[in-house]
Amino acid sequence: MKLEIEKKNIDDLSYEEFVNSYLLPEKPIVIRGVKTFDSAILTPEYVVENFSDENKREAGWFDSDLVDDGPIRIPEIVKSLLAREDMSVRKSPMRLFMQPGGHVTLPHYDGNSLHGLNQQVIGKKRWVLTSPNTPLPNIPFMFAGSVGKDFTYDPDKYDFYDFHTESGDVLFLPRYWYHEVHSIAPVNLNLNWVLTPRTPNESSILGRREVEIVKLRKSMPMINKAFFPDEFSSYGGQGKELIDTYSKNVGTSRMLGRLLKELCGYPRLLFLATQIKSRANDFSKNNFKVK
Repeated sequence: MKLEIEKKNIDDLSYEEFVNSYLLPEKPIVIRGVKTFDSAILTPEYVVENFSDENKREAGWFDSDLVDDGPIRIPEIVKSLLAREDMSVRKSPMRLFMQPGGHVTLPHYDGNSLHGLNQQVIGKKRWVLTSPNTPLPNIPFMFAGSVGKDFTYDPDKYDFYDFHTESGDVLFLPRYWYHEVHSIAPVNLNLNWVLTPRTPNESSILGRREVEIVKLRKSMPMINKAFFPDEFSSYGGQGKELIDTYSKNVGTSRMLGRLLKELCGYPRLLFLATQIKSRANDFSKNNFKVK
């Protein structure tokens, strides 16, 4: 079913309402009017000059320590979330995205059970979010969709949102929600703050998949090198503490069942491999290359 994303102005949304209606139920929302940045200074040229450490550059974004001065100010709602005792915060919890118009991501959800708060600074983006209860077919062991270039979202099969964000919007993107993101304007600049809940959520299909994969990675370390690009030992910013918490209710038979399910995804992956590789290359090749 195609869903309608809720949009509320920051002045009309209390922190308590956000926590009770969106954070704890893990429901997306667009918060409007959050212009805690100076777009006259925070330009593409400023980004290239000040975010240039290649060791922090990922395939689609730039990892950063928290910045809360100059043209970048952390929204108060984000500060409150980063300070919560039920959230784990990694060493570099801010991400910066800058893409040209026409850039499209491969449908994916974020590893490490991350919640994200994505602020549109410059430009406009189209987002398609798919519920973790009606997920796309997964690439085995990964957090991306095993779908080709002609994939469309069937409302009879998937529960999804399809909407746009503009300058001053902050999207709360809960863990395990698949997202496909289209950059619309000539220049599109986003700040994203990420955090991981300290307790798992097995109420969704992807929430259950995650704890089973965490158990698999913990029990069979060779899988980490074979399939996963991230550093599992620092999972969610806490490593062992969160790994143990997320995997404690997964027994051996359930873990092995997950292994079998992932392996069964390979025929589909092999069939779509060329298209998926093409989409992945498109995702990574133009990041930070804007005019």
